Amino acid sequence: MKKYYYLITVQFLGYRFHGWQKQPHLKTIHLMIDKTLKFILVKKTFKSLGSGRTDAMVSANEAAFELFLEEPILDFDDFMNVFNHNLPQDIRALFIQEVDANFNIIQNSKIKEYLYLFAHGEKNHPFCAPLMTTILEPLNIELMKEGAQYFQG
Repeated sequence: MKKYYYLITVQFLGYRFHGWQKQPHLKTIHLMIDKTLKFILVKKTFKSLGSGRTDAMVSANEAAFELFLEEPILDFDDFMNVFNHNLPQDIRALFIQEVDANFNIIQNSKIKEYLYLFAHGEKNHPFCAPLMTTILEPLNIELMKEGAQYFQG
């Protein structure tokens, strides 16, 4: 039987989740994606594999997973509409494309970029809390620049 392979990119606000990887008794991004796929791919066998893991409460502007199916997806637009309609509000599928059997989601990942958001000065609105850390104390910008060099690479 022929297998079908798809690369799907997603974005998510991670502060309600315990990272990507499934863990017993914890809500994770992978768990929610698989629950949604199980619901929309009624009685179809599938497997999903993420491009990597994230820590708890980490968000992603663009992350990817590979979907393995025994039957083809006939209409990508329809699939994405149904998938997004059933995903939680803090997870969104962005794009789908078919890939061949030689594609490896882990080995073919080319870049991983992190963005840390900090505010300085007056305390920010509470809605910013999941996304931004507020530093109320005085900053030593030169020392921060020196320390930032250790995070490049």
